[in-house]
Amino acid sequence: MAFKTKREKKKIFLKVISYLSTSIDRFVLLISVLMLLITGYSMWDNAQVYKLASAEEFSQYKPVNEKELSFGELKKINSDVIGWIEVYGTEIDYPIVQTTDNSQYLNTTVDGKFSTAGSIFLDFRNNPNFTDFSNIIYGHHMAERKMFGDLDKFVEKEFFDTHKYAVIKRDGLSDLGIELFAIIKTHGTDEIIFNNKINDPKSKNSLIDYLYQNSIYNRDVNLTLEDNIVLLDTCTFTITNGRYILAGKLTDKAVKNPFPPEKSENKFIDFTKNIPKKPVLFLILLLLLMIAILYRLYVAYSEKEKREKLDMEAFDENENNEN
Repeated sequence: MAFKTKREKKKIFLKVISYLSTSIDRFVLLISVLMLLITGYSMWDNAQVYKLASAEEFSQYKPVNEKELSFGELKKINSDVIGWIEVYGTEIDYPIVQTTDNSQYLNTTVDGKFSTAGSIFLDFRNNPNFTDFSNIIYGHHMAERKMFGDLDKFVEKEFFDTHKYAVIKRDGLSDLGIELFAIIKTHGTDEIIFNNKINDPKSKNSLIDYLYQNSIYNRDVNLTLEDNIVLLDTCTFTITNGRYILAGKLTDKAVKNPFPPEKSENKFIDFTKNIPKKPVLFLILLLLLMIAILYRLYVAYSEKEKREKLDMEAFDENENNEN
């Protein structure tokens, strides 16, 4: 009788171990599924952010020349559109918006969608026709050369020396050329650069001197107090609350883009770049990956259950033989 009790205790112990092992396996499987879902959603959401931040998102609305300089279609989407900026030789090629504050377009796209990519926007204190002495245009610094992500390229001497021009296209007005003359690293509380009340000769001279004296690189563009300048602002994480400022002189004549369109010879790279632009294809590939992983987990779980069943049968058989 005592032997029988000992045997039952062994059997109960093995069943408890088997139950705990199975429960742990199921818990791990559940966590794995949840992690896959969370990862999948994060990848999809990240792809959407970069899709909305792509310069190609609004390329169909870009004015081709001054004769076709109509922002009508784009202004139907958003009446805050005031122009278009293109920095030659970079991926900066976006519409410019302006509203009554500097916070709305930090996380709102040109077509009104919420996105951490935001938009390229002119300081609300500036005249929308860029007639102020200092005109500040803001844009997020993003990876994959999105928004103002290319501004940090100008801290490389060779890039700065070979990229000298940009253009601002305006609604109903002629294009404004931009002669880029300085790249500055500063901070978001810089009272000189972000001071919009620069009208008198003294403050104008102070800003010009400050830009040249504090620049990483600069070049002479014969800047006078009668000229207007534009400051392209984006963040940098190299210092606390850091900013890169690309300064340019506005001119009445825009230089034509000297850089040919970039073309990739790697078809695989072209395909992978298009994945975020094709959410259906992206989700199908992600779903197939999830199914493959879940199938492998299911196979491993089934094999483990079979082994545990065989172990229990072997235990019973050994116990019967001993009896």
